[in-house]
Amino acid sequence: MTMLQDPISEDRAWIGSRLKTTQEWITHLTQTDIQSIDEALRYVSEKGLNWGEFDADSFPLLAFSDKLREVGHTLKQGRGFVLLRGLPVEKYTLDEIKTIYWGLGTHLGSIVSQNAKGTLIEHITDKNPSNLGDPNLRSYVTNEAQPPHSDQTDVVSLLCVDRALEGGESVVVSSLAIYNRILTEHPEYLVPLYEGYYHDLRGEGESGDINETSDVPVPVFSNYNNQFRAWFHSKKMRNGTRKKAVQLTPLQLEAMEYMEELGRDPDLRLDMQLERGDIQLLNNYSTLHYRNAFVDGQGHKRLMLRLWIELQEMGDFDPAMERWVRQGIPLRSWSKTKPVQALGDV
Repeated sequence: MTMLQDPISEDRAWIGSRLKTTQEWITHLTQTDIQSIDEALRYVSEKGLNWGEFDADSFPLLAFSDKLREVGHTLKQGRGFVLLRGLPVEKYTLDEIKTIYWGLGTHLGSIVSQNAKGTLIEHITDKNPSNLGDPNLRSYVTNEAQPPHSDQTDVVSLLCVDRALEGGESVVVSSLAIYNRILTEHPEYLVPLYEGYYHDLRGEGESGDINETSDVPVPVFSNYNNQFRAWFHSKKMRNGTRKKAVQLTPLQLEAMEYMEELGRDPDLRLDMQLERGDIQLLNNYSTLHYRNAFVDGQGHKRLMLRLWIELQEMGDFDPAMERWVRQGIPLRSWSKTKPVQALGDV
């Protein structure tokens, strides 16, 4: 285990209180960009292709592809998140929006499954589930607030089709800035965070057993072959520890709770209200994200479309990270005969 002993520079370990005074994290779509998107949509439509049925070559974006390459560089090497603003979703059908979204995603990387059913574009909306309080229920099918967390892929993206009447703000935090704070204020927490925690697979593992967990602890922080990465999901970690029948030490629990506390720190966090047509993209190894509770009504029904994207040329990963948090959630053969709960980020 090789720990990173030096603070990470602020161009990557950004501070939310500074970024909220700028718009450097927002990329506005120009009329030329939208024209390129419309032409690509027309191209696949004339070929009779729907979302999920084509790659980047079949969705030619002309000059806009250069802007997406810059986005990819920022996600991998820069601040780790970008907000694309200005897609005129009101002029498209929902299927057309999905086709555009899929096409943009293919220019960034490979789109991976988000649950054992093989879902590639997930609807993030309040589905009014009847089993509220179930520890295996995922909060993205409710209107509840979420804790800071990462998703099981390189990049998670949300496209806002409609916002809520009230609330539902998206919150992003640099997990690299969190690392800097821990390095300075509580370095004793680094050992348990590097050693990691067992993860709850939530019934989506190879066996389909609701009590299945990762076979080894998965690190929160990793500096494998000088590739520093972070990944945090306290609900999966707590439930994985419980299902594995392992007792957390006081230091392990304190480290986890401090990560959660820093994820909500007003100085570190950046709050944003996603508006219709916004596309948020986040690197799960350098940012945490969550959302506030929300209320629908008066013609507003909050709907976000979510993609999980695996990027190219990401370098080396700690083996436990590579296996348990990077590759999405593979389609399972047993999912055709066994009901699968609402699965995903939290």
